[in-house]
Amino acid sequence: MGKRIRYTKEIPYYGHFDVVVLGGGPSGVCAAIEAALLKKNVLLVESTGMLGGMATSGLVGPFMTCYDRDGNIPVVGGLFRKIVDKLSEYNAVYKPEELDSPSIYTSFIERYHRHVTAFDSFTLQLVLDKMTQNAGADVMLYTRFADCICENGKIQEVILSALEGLVAVDAEIYLDCTGNADVAAAAGVYTYKGDEQSGVPQPATLMFEVSDVQDEGFMSRSARPDGPVKAYKTPVEGKYKVNHYRVFDVDATNSESMTNAHIKAREQVLDAYKVLCNQTQGFENAKIAQVAPVLGVRESRHIAGKYKITVDDIVNGTKFSDRIATYGYGMDVHPRNEKESGNFKIEVAERYYIPYRSLIPEGCDNLIVAGKTISCESQAAGGLRCMPCAMAMGQAAGVAAALAVTNGCTPENINIDKLQTILREKGAILD
Repeated sequence: MGKRIRYTKEIPYYGHFDVVVLGGGPSGVCAAIEAALLKKNVLLVESTGMLGGMATSGLVGPFMTCYDRDGNIPVVGGLFRKIVDKLSEYNAVYKPEELDSPSIYTSFIERYHRHVTAFDSFTLQLVLDKMTQNAGADVMLYTRFADCICENGKIQEVILSALEGLVAVDAEIYLDCTGNADVAAAAGVYTYKGDEQSGVPQPATLMFEVSDVQDEGFMSRSARPDGPVKAYKTPVEGKYKVNHYRVFDVDATNSESMTNAHIKAREQVLDAYKVLCNQTQGFENAKIAQVAPVLGVRESRHIAGKYKITVDDIVNGTKFSDRIATYGYGMDVHPRNEKESGNFKIEVAERYYIPYRSLIPEGCDNLIVAGKTISCESQAAGGLRCMPCAMAMGQAAGVAAALAVTNGCTPENINIDKLQTILREKGAILD
């Protein structure tokens, strides 16, 4: 891309909002719902045709544990639990307190897998549609963040690539929940990719689901196939989510890299399916029900924020005064190349905490970042990237954005005590 062209065009102005949330994954949808429930005018922008991100378009599941490290005490509540309760109305979830490990719902994995939440991805789409509508948030699907216009350290407008063409919107506060820190990077915030030393991210995986599984044949660890293929039962009879092989060194901010990775990942799906059918009791007659349309990316950019969460913070359970979420899942760092070993190398505290400062980027005064791209060491992000934690961060970001709008201040200068009080009133767990 050596050659450059200058492109100038007038584009339509879509409107003004109190809060614009870019990215409708687990963190973004929770942020939008909470800000709207606090009576703010909210626009939620999502590049695919559905809300839920990795939980829906990525077919990732189950929700990893929302309990502490040892699986004894819940550490994620709030909006995450409300979403689980809504799924329960459709009989499309097994609540975390209903499941323990090892079992067919955890693919017989014991460590950090007590009280996972098995759910149906399609029903989750319906639930999130209704929850955003009932909260009063405006939603634009099939719309991608393209760029932003900044002045004096603030975003003035964001440019969106909608189906009808480029459009501009503006807001008091913007939330980057893109999973790539796309907004932060475009706004000039310093970001880095993957591991701090090598720049290599955790690998990607293309999830898929199979149907027609005979559950009674898959009832012990001895039935689990060899290698990385892992099958997790869903609430739908005979249907399992499959986590399997990895594609290494994927740059989720580069189209060529993502294209090549997705092509390779599709080939891996067929190999994993053969392993299930040929090596796994109960899967002899299984059929591929669906393959995720979106590649599951474990790691992309990380922002430079007001505070960088360290491995020591996760190991020691540093209890920050500005904490907005707590979690207990291990630092699940997959191998970054075929020769490396990975996963849970370092023990975490019984529970650890996410400080609000890590959601506040350096260099952009009206932006909040939530999800796996917060200011955090790469190794430390291994647990924080999980969806229940992302939902907790998103809920906090939505409340924080609403407070900033109400008080006419930057997100950095909101009243932290007020933020924590509102979160606790909404069922979030901070202690």
